Parts: sequence; structure tokens; C-alpha cells
Amino acid sequence: MFKYSFLAIIGLFALQMEAQTTDFPSRGSEVNNNPRLNSSSSNSGSSFLGVPNRSKVKDRFSKEEDGIDFKPKTKFTNPSNLYTDKLNKKYEKEGRKMEEEWAEDMSLGEFVTNSDKMVFLCRDHMMFDGDRVQVRVNGKIIIENLLLENAYKEITIPLEVGFNKIEFVALNQGDAGPNTAELRVIDGNKMLTRNVWNLLTGVKASTMIVRNE
Repeated sequence: MFKYSFLAIIGLFALQMEAQTTDFPSRGSEVNNNPRLNSSSSNSGSSFLGVPNRSKVKDRFSKEEDGIDFKPKTKFTNPSNLYTDKLNKKYEKEGRKMEEEWAEDMSLGEFVTNSDKMVFLCRDHMMFDGDRVQVRVNGKIIIENLLLENAYKEITIPLEVGFNKIEFVALNQGDAGPNTAELRVIDGNKMLTRNVWNLLTGVKASTMIVRNE
């Protein structure tokens, strides 16, 4: 009798040990009595083999690659360029105005004298660059080609009774135009006038001297 009781106790102990080694689902989990591989169509982001689906899984740490921007960039204007352009336009406007003046014949004044001659002192008062003039009296050429230098050149012109128109015609504009000169008109020991001119080629500077009888 004792032998059968001992075997029964050993059998119960073996059943308890087997129950403890069996895995039971945790609380709240779903028990799958028929586990099989399923192809999921949910948004889990993984295929049925467990490989991430790149079309549905977004890497939070990835950055969009910067492409080449072909749009025109905004250009900033340099203020100094604006000032330079404005200054150039001013000089161009003043230059055109001066050229218009240089293209007009210039009057050196009218004078009356009792002398039979008049002395003219003429020179290039600017940089010596080869300016040349022609001198005429009443339309007659008395000096064909006079080179103007920085030193004065003296020209003595006899006067007829009545009107004597003396003209200085610019033959060129030298190496740095226009044709520039300073002219002094001397009557005896008296200087009647002092003038400067800026002339384009072919333009004249003239004075009228009236000699009394």
C-alpha cells in the first residue's frame, strides 16, 4: 500500500513541474492558437519578412538633399557705382554743353584807336600740345600757320583807317583738344583786353578795331 502511495505523489510532482515550464501569455495579450506567417497590408512599415517598407517608413533623421537653385539671385547695387554713374552723366552733360560753346565763333570785343598799328600777344596758356591758328585781317590771310607755344608770340598788325576785323582761326585741336589760347591786345603802352579761347577746328575768335583818321 505504501508503495502505491509513493508513486502517486511522484506523479503529481512531475505534473506540477511540467505546468511551471509551460509559457502562458501575459495579461492583456492575444493568444494565437493557430500561428502562421501573415502578409500584412497595414501601415506597420514592415513586410511579412520583417524588412522595413521604404515607401511607408520615413526616417525622422534624414534631410532632404539640397539641389541646385537655378533661379536668378537678387543683385545688390554698390552705392559707389550709383555715385560714379551720376557723376559721369553730369560730366557728359557739361562736356556736351562746352562742346556746343566751342563750336561757336567767339567775339573778343570792339575797340577804337588813333594808332596806325596794334600789337597782339598770343600763346597756348594750357598744356603745349601743338595747337595752330591762322591769322586774317579783313578776310586776308597774313599768317598762314602759327604754332601756339607756352611763351607769348608777338604779332604786329598795321591798321587801315576805318574797320579792321582781325580773326584767329583754329586749324586744329592739338593732341588734347580743344584749341586753347590766351590773347592780349596792346595799343601803345595800354592793354585793351585779355581773353582766352577754347575752339574746335575751323571756329574763329575775332576782334573789331576801328581806326580814326
